[in-house]
Amino acid sequence: MDLTFKVDEKEIFNVRAAAIIKCNNYYLISKREDKDYYSVVGGRIAFNEDSKAAILREIKEELNWDIDSKDAKLVRIIENFFIYSDNVRFHEYFFVYLIDIQTPDWQIEDFINLENPRMHMEWYNKENYLQLNIKPSILKDILTDDSFKHLIIKE
Repeated sequence: MDLTFKVDEKEIFNVRAAAIIKCNNYYLISKREDKDYYSVVGGRIAFNEDSKAAILREIKEELNWDIDSKDAKLVRIIENFFIYSDNVRFHEYFFVYLIDIQTPDWQIEDFINLENPRMHMEWYNKENYLQLNIKPSILKDILTDDSFKHLIIKE
């Protein structure tokens, strides 16, 4: 059971894990065909699952990659308050990991997400990545400062 609770018709509480994945100075990002913004790999944390296990599971489900847990560095805990479509208010705890794949022969190619064929997985160098419309936009800061931070964002 995912840690998502509908408080009422217009309020939702979420607990999510996500990853910024870097390889050979390129960063992986996802773009859904029906959205005007990009997002990082990740998803909801399940009941009785820690955030690191959740992001490793999400990477396996979405990309079919096996990532060693020691390669996932927690860089942000974000308490995110925002309004989404139809004026639905979200209160979200967001655990963000940085994963730096240290394999020189890794293939840097765009591909389709295994769980959602409308989700395109794309690689960008740092300069181009920083120009993308990424939500939440605060995630871009990790590319220049990957020290641990706890943030509270109220939009």
